[in-house]
Amino acid sequence: MRPFWKWIIGVFVTLLLVLFAGFWYLSNHWRSLLNEKVHALILSSSDSLYRVEYDDLDFNLVTGNAHLHNFKLIPDTAVYKLLKAQRKAPDNLYDISVAQLDINNFHPKRIYTMRKLNIDEIIIKNPDIKVINETQIYNDTIQPKDKRTLYQKISKILNELTIDNIAFENVNVIYTNRNEAKEKITKLKNVNINVDDLRVDSASQVDSMRFYNARSVDFKMDDYRIATGDSLYYIDLKGIHFKSASRSVVVNGLKMMPRHNKVDFYKQTKHAKERYELEFDTISINRIDLFKLLKQQKLYANNVTLGHSRVEIYNNTAYPSKRKTEKIAKYPHQQLRKLALPLKIDTLLLKDVLISYVEHNGKTAQTGKVTFNNTKGVFHNVTNDSVALAKNRFLTANIHSRFMDNGNLHIHFSFDMLDRLGGFTYKGALTNMNARSLNPLTKPLAMIEVSSGHFRKLSFDVKADTYKARGNVYFYYNNLAVQVILKDKDGSKAKNDIVSVLTNKFIINDSNPDANEKFHPGPVYYKRPLTSSFFNFLWKSLFEGVKASVGVTKEREAKLMNTAEEADKTAGKLKKFFKGIFKKKEQKDEK
Repeated sequence: MRPFWKWIIGVFVTLLLVLFAGFWYLSNHWRSLLNEKVHALILSSSDSLYRVEYDDLDFNLVTGNAHLHNFKLIPDTAVYKLLKAQRKAPDNLYDISVAQLDINNFHPKRIYTMRKLNIDEIIIKNPDIKVINETQIYNDTIQPKDKRTLYQKISKILNELTIDNIAFENVNVIYTNRNEAKEKITKLKNVNINVDDLRVDSASQVDSMRFYNARSVDFKMDDYRIATGDSLYYIDLKGIHFKSASRSVVVNGLKMMPRHNKVDFYKQTKHAKERYELEFDTISINRIDLFKLLKQQKLYANNVTLGHSRVEIYNNTAYPSKRKTEKIAKYPHQQLRKLALPLKIDTLLLKDVLISYVEHNGKTAQTGKVTFNNTKGVFHNVTNDSVALAKNRFLTANIHSRFMDNGNLHIHFSFDMLDRLGGFTYKGALTNMNARSLNPLTKPLAMIEVSSGHFRKLSFDVKADTYKARGNVYFYYNNLAVQVILKDKDGSKAKNDIVSVLTNKFIINDSNPDANEKFHPGPVYYKRPLTSSFFNFLWKSLFEGVKASVGVTKEREAKLMNTAEEADKTAGKLKKFFKGIFKKKEQKDEK
């Protein structure tokens, strides 16, 4: 038995020696074979635009793992210039460097025997990616001469290329846009990209469900911050997630917040300027046109949904206006036209937004606030793309809200995106509101306190542009009464009973229709001060119609002030007379 076991052991040892010798041979000859195949593949598939370099390639044929050190994908700028001259250059040029690239289970035997490169996993850690974008118009208008698919280009070298998963970890991206006179640079950090089921073969080349030959591409970025160009705001986001399979982007925790508190903000700007605070829990962009996004840098999407959000606009009019700067072409829809990113969103949905406008009034030294609670809305045809606007020039919006968290407000906007004067219309109604809910707005800004009143309905229909607003207000209400607040010479404020009585008696109509069942319409003709903002313009133009509805005219206001002055003088004389009588009585009693 002993010779037999010697033979068995001897054969086993011999086989191991042969196998290791074979592995040693392949490991010494595989490098040149792999180098040749990789370089040929990159050159062939990119029209010689790119080449690859790496310092070292370590791999184990037993486990099927490999590690590349200092891997680089390098563009040939001379070839790129030549391709541009031949009108064959791509829109994007890439320069990629990776300190380490891990390839797990690459099945080397299949490359040699079946010309198949099958890789289970590639992990790319901390890569630096530079992208230069120069949009070539001919890529949209001229069909390329080489219409071969990627598979057809590599088929002479490989029958199949598959990668089950590619993970890019902690990617740094520098994106340079050279489509304008001054190039724009965008930097991204902490990006993670996951690519599943990348396949290049005879079947995948006609699979329309794939995104650049991958079944899905996920893009994630966390905790990103940039400062705005004027250094007044930070833009932060907790995370952004792009999924190619669902053609969607979800943004979480997006904020645009001032870098300074209210006091320091105006010390910085030194003039009256609207200060914004924007917070969005989630923003979902769905059914994106990936071809337009990646090839043309245009954002076309079926719908965008804004989740729970907060918008606060604050202004301090105690500060002077900046050289009385005229706000021409500054309406929201005009600003949309100026965006550098061409976009078209079929439907924009607002789910639950709290909108507030806060103003510290320089004349009254008080702060007023108007709120739109639980705002919901639907916007259609949100676009600045000239091709889309040629088909439909109107951006429309239907908005429902709780005005001052009391009345029900519905408003419909229609913006003419091609009107050079920024023309738009707005119409709607405010119903079922307690008039006293207006006090947080009217007391500090208009020095009027509403004592009582019920608004049944306030409807409006207004056409406006940069310079004026025309339309009508129809205001139905009951039992309206106010208290007028005036400043004394020492700056203190108090309710003026005489002026209030006169106002309620002779100026305003306590109901509309009035006691004689006559209805008072509120015509609107308001010339916009060119320094006023869009929201200020809306408020002031509507207020013109409201004043007319309640009976406040310039003639009545002037009569009131004259009567009030005479009444104040008379009241002062009476007060002085009775004060003298009481003083004499007190002196007599003391005796």
